[in-house]
Amino acid sequence: MDRRKASWTALKVLAVVLIVVILYVVLQRIGFRSIFRVMQGASPGSIRSAVLLTLGAFLLSAVRWQQLIKREERKSIVALFPIYMAGVFGNIITPGARVGGAPIRAYYMSKAFGGEKSAHLGTILTDKLGSGLVFVCLLVASVSFVVLFVPLGLVPKIVLEGVVLFLIAAVVGGFVVQKRMGPKSRLLARLLPVVYNSALLKFVRRRFATYQLFENYAIRKLDNVLTPIAQAAGSPKALAKIIFISGASWALLYMAHFVLFVGLGARIGLLQVIVIVTIADFLGDISVSPGGAGFMEAAMIGLCAAFGVNAQTAAAVTLVSRGVFYLCGLGVGGLCLGVLTGLYGRQK
Repeated sequence: MDRRKASWTALKVLAVVLIVVILYVVLQRIGFRSIFRVMQGASPGSIRSAVLLTLGAFLLSAVRWQQLIKREERKSIVALFPIYMAGVFGNIITPGARVGGAPIRAYYMSKAFGGEKSAHLGTILTDKLGSGLVFVCLLVASVSFVVLFVPLGLVPKIVLEGVVLFLIAAVVGGFVVQKRMGPKSRLLARLLPVVYNSALLKFVRRRFATYQLFENYAIRKLDNVLTPIAQAAGSPKALAKIIFISGASWALLYMAHFVLFVGLGARIGLLQVIVIVTIADFLGDISVSPGGAGFMEAAMIGLCAAFGVNAQTAAAVTLVSRGVFYLCGLGVGGLCLGVLTGLYGRQK
């Protein structure tokens, strides 16, 4: 088990190193001096606007999360925003599709306002599902646009289509499983004994002396997590609110990138920027590097080139836009996490 884990970790490190090397070679061939020269020509106003728009997108995302909390338990956005940004910091420093921040948010919600972490995790997962639903729609539209109108090779187009179809199947499958995974479901009744009696999960039996104790604990935690999802899915008003706020948040992120393109002198339309950012963001999400570092930059440069943006400008826009994102996510998010750690202690 440990050997497999070590091998998988080594493969992930190798993949990250490889993509960073490839990105370095690409930037070197474009020319670091020419890229830096283009970056120096960036309008200070466009960078300030991009920072404000990115922070605005994060603020709207925090508002979306706030709306999913029960009205009687709902906290002010001033109290929730630092916890949300601490989660953004966690998302960036961990590999995967922005999952590292959820436990951080649940932990500090429990510390700051009380309640079980699993209950807070339920609203956080509902928030992520709502945002993900909007993103999948944007991704499908973006990939369709690339397949139909962008002069990419046949293989990249087939790969993009295949990945998106897999993603749609995973989303649909997730909703089906959620429907069948209620506390009284037959699927859960079959699954829990297998987990409890598994030879690989002896620690479960060490913690719970009897199966009944384990079953009661698992059902309570699962109910905490799934209840907010079921409530949101069963309310057209809640769904509409989540979709609207998610769309507005993504719109601000797209505008942040667009003002940078314009500020650096790139001749490109907003629609093309939406396609570039959406696909690059997705490729970063499925990468093994923290925050998609390396993968997103390589994807953005390649897509910019496909839309006719010259290599120097494409590289400059990519580096500046990622710098703005890291400034907000790591800078503001890290500051919020530091304050929360000082107030409530480090996450355990």
